[in-house]
Amino acid sequence: MLAVIASIRELNPDTEILFVCSGKDYEIELLKKSKIDFKIIQSGKYRRYGRGFIKEALDIKTQAQNVRDLGRTLRGYSYAKKIIKDFKPDVIFIKGGYVAVPVGRAASSLGIPYIIHESDSVMGKANTMLSKKASAIAVSFPKEAYKDVDSERIYFTGNPVRPEYYVAADRKVAHHKEQKPNILIIGGSQGAESINQTVFDNIELFTKNFDVLHITGEQGIERARYMRHKLPKELKKSYEPHGFLANEMVAAYNWSDIVVSRAGMNSLCEIAALSKPAIIIPLESSANNHQVKNAEFLAGHGAIRILRQQEVEGVRLVNDISKLWTDKSAMQYLSESIHKLFKPEASVNIAKIILAIATKKEGRS
Repeated sequence: MLAVIASIRELNPDTEILFVCSGKDYEIELLKKSKIDFKIIQSGKYRRYGRGFIKEALDIKTQAQNVRDLGRTLRGYSYAKKIIKDFKPDVIFIKGGYVAVPVGRAASSLGIPYIIHESDSVMGKANTMLSKKASAIAVSFPKEAYKDVDSERIYFTGNPVRPEYYVAADRKVAHHKEQKPNILIIGGSQGAESINQTVFDNIELFTKNFDVLHITGEQGIERARYMRHKLPKELKKSYEPHGFLANEMVAAYNWSDIVVSRAGMNSLCEIAALSKPAIIIPLESSANNHQVKNAEFLAGHGAIRILRQQEVEGVRLVNDISKLWTDKSAMQYLSESIHKLFKPEASVNIAKIILAIATKKEGRS
């Protein structure tokens, strides 16, 4: 969102922007730092965990939370209408998520055009609801991925990533070297505990074969430090755990020869931007099965190697990484194929659509 706002400001410095959000601390900090005006509204999630209709219906706690959050969404809708009436926007850009629903519904009721953006290869629930009346639907994957959506309103814009990813990559596959390959394992995202556990259970096997930079998430960092402490002295230097990396993430990718990750869109876009050969382990329980769909689409285009969660165990993962490392042509093919799907101009593409629709509403040529 911040990248799109920056592109709008570059294309039309006089544009007035108001950001509507849920008011999380990190959101407010980023918006203040970026000097963006904002309003906070209430909204609620609709929780579903892929357990089947009966199990979902019988989960009293989850259903109670859903009912409570329905009230929050209705209050958010009322306040979103007030915000829109006061600000009088020419167009609204919606990125999805539960805050999107009351804003999109309010925009539709007031006749304000809006654009949505979908990061994944399958529409999320909020975007599915809002897509029917959206003036334009910007997407991160080629149009062919969205067979159930009106293709006339779809624009393959790509998914914005932080600007430093656009210029940081030397997109050459690593030359084979006598020392161990560098493996970046991203186990820190939600639902990635099993990846962390696989590394912990087989840490000597991993460190004998690879130099490992392991992003564990805060929930796994203490265990990772303990596991490193237990390693033989000669293997300690081959394992470097971090709970989280922010500004150093580009350097971590550039250091790596192969990346092991979940199929969240942020990670996939960063891998694509930097042309990294990757083994992707999609989270089977993700909403709308979006991680599996993301991974299957990329694997179908020869852009990643996919490993199913039920297939993940130490020896198998080590063998898959080793086989890929010894196949230079496969490394090069994965690197080139995933980069072809990356659009470095994504934020500019989206900004142009937003400004075009705003201009059309104002009646300007």
